[in-house]
Amino acid sequence: GDCRQSIRSNMDSVIRKFDGGGVDRVSLGLLPSSEGGWSTAVSTLRRDRGGWLHIHGNVPTIERYTWAHWVCQQLFQIVTDQQQHNQLREKWIVICHHIERVKSFAPKVEHFVADIFVGSPSFWKNSTSMSSNCCECGILRPGEGKTMQLEPCPPDIRPPSCALSGDGILCQKWMM
Repeated sequence: GDCRQSIRSNMDSVIRKFDGGGVDRVSLGLLPSSEGGWSTAVSTLRRDRGGWLHIHGNVPTIERYTWAHWVCQQLFQIVTDQQQHNQLREKWIVICHHIERVKSFAPKVEHFVADIFVGSPSFWKNSTSMSSNCCECGILRPGEGKTMQLEPCPPDIRPPSCALSGDGILCQKWMM
């Protein structure tokens, strides 16, 4: 069966079992893409502060940062939709803190995991000692020396070639 349907049907009872209304972390390790579970994952995060999503994906090597920007943009849209339905108390941010190469999947295609914070700007600042003043949605990238720079997501980011099609069908162009 489809485990996503089971989770959706029991979501309210699952969330009530946790203090603060949710969980701190969700691992989304379904390969080649876990897109179908992102909305549910955001819904399970703690309502008072948010939490971390660890999103895995098989991504063309040259699209690593495009993929991270696009994932953050998609998550930010999910957060915005949930805010409009009064499911969240305050405006949340989406920040990709780290992208780790796990292993090679195919020539020029890597298995990456993106560690993405989705939640309260104040919790982000307190837990990372970093300000989120420059943007609501972005990724951390190496800057000068050993510093990290918060790079805002471009508003017109195109889906990477590893994204699901609009109808949810897996059609990864790099596989053809």
